[in-house]
Amino acid sequence: MLATSKTNKIENTAILNDSKGHIRALWRICFPLMLTALSGTLMAFLDRIILAKYDTQAMIAATIAANVVFIFQFGAMSIAMIAEVFVGQYNGAQQWKEIAKPVWQMIWFGLLCAFIMIPLGLFGETLFIPREFAKEGDPYFSWMMIFGPVFPVAAALSAFFIGRGKIKVVTLSVILGNILNLLLGLLLVWGIPGILAPLGAKGAAIATGIAETCVVLGLLWVFLHPSNQEKYQTHVWHFNKDLFIKCIKIGFPNTVGHMIATAAWAVLMLFLAKRGLEHITVISIGFSIWMLFSFITEGLQKGVTAIAANCIGAKKQKYISDVLMTGLKLQFLLAIILAVPLVIMPNVLVDFFIPLHSEGADISHLRELVEMSCRWLWVAYIFDGMAWVIDGILTAAGDTRFIMFMNSIGTWVFCVAPIYLFVVIQDGAAMLTLQLITIYCLVLFASYYFRYRSNKWQNNLLVEPSV
Repeated sequence: MLATSKTNKIENTAILNDSKGHIRALWRICFPLMLTALSGTLMAFLDRIILAKYDTQAMIAATIAANVVFIFQFGAMSIAMIAEVFVGQYNGAQQWKEIAKPVWQMIWFGLLCAFIMIPLGLFGETLFIPREFAKEGDPYFSWMMIFGPVFPVAAALSAFFIGRGKIKVVTLSVILGNILNLLLGLLLVWGIPGILAPLGAKGAAIATGIAETCVVLGLLWVFLHPSNQEKYQTHVWHFNKDLFIKCIKIGFPNTVGHMIATAAWAVLMLFLAKRGLEHITVISIGFSIWMLFSFITEGLQKGVTAIAANCIGAKKQKYISDVLMTGLKLQFLLAIILAVPLVIMPNVLVDFFIPLHSEGADISHLRELVEMSCRWLWVAYIFDGMAWVIDGILTAAGDTRFIMFMNSIGTWVFCVAPIYLFVVIQDGAAMLTLQLITIYCLVLFASYYFRYRSNKWQNNLLVEPSV
């Protein structure tokens, strides 16, 4: 019994020790999460590259369809990932047998999403995909929505490990899933002569869905391991209405914000598609590159959330300012590293989408535009990444209503509206779109910073103190 108590104390204090302001300590938590996020974003990025090599129209159609899918997919995942906050606060409070309960409620939530996502996948493609991209966009949308419930279930299971600072299992599962996605993507998109016909964007969606399903099975196997059943009661799968509602109540505002913001990006892509093939190609490639490097901000945000939630659960809020400053410093250092592929050598990234040996003046001009867009994406990334660090603190404290407001109203007012006015209505250049997105990221960071400085997020304890 003494040995078990000592082990529990060590596990509880390990993640809290990473909250005392050291970049190396925060990096120890965030790096595996970044690898996990990289594996996830790499799935979509490699899909885009494979489709770009297969057919440019298929890549553009998949990008447009994916922005619609993400409205539902990321919305559901945002709710499911709120389990990470509960797990972190329970872990900080040393309430071990409570940790698996919110995870199971969010697993149930993910499964319930099937009643919305699957019917939309079967019958709703004509409502969301422009008819000029229907050939490749419709099947991509349908299959991604059919596999849609798998993603929030994976998010819920990941929260069990991330909230306790145990990241290796998640990282390994997602990396293996990513490898499977690449192999299946090559096979299904291009087909096998005489055996399997090329499936194009449909094949990319099926490959991603199968890979994510395998990730869920791997995480579930570890989650239900006898050692976790004994310590965390992971086998107690019962539906708890009160806890389910509590998770939804905290996660819903954040989710609404992300869904409305994602809808804004989807509508923006539809607007920009009307500006011509060159414009939508530049923006599609730019968004694909942005998506690739989003693993850095996502991993950093999740690490900050996990540490801050443990601090709040252990009533050690005094460490949170150190977590914030360390997170901002780490974000700045990573931005310097990203300057190499985005500012100094953007041609390396552009080669994946537009090969250097491509002929024609139009192709040369297109390459120049995409390379310039990479440099603007780097500036936008700096402000966006700092905003996500503060987002991690606010999320850990349960201050999700403010996040909802900024992600929903802010995206439409400070991003979509200016782009529609100056780019769509007044025929602005593609580069103006990237410049306006950069300004929006600056506004987002400033609003999050002032919210943090107001201290209105403090004293939000989502779990009851242990007795």
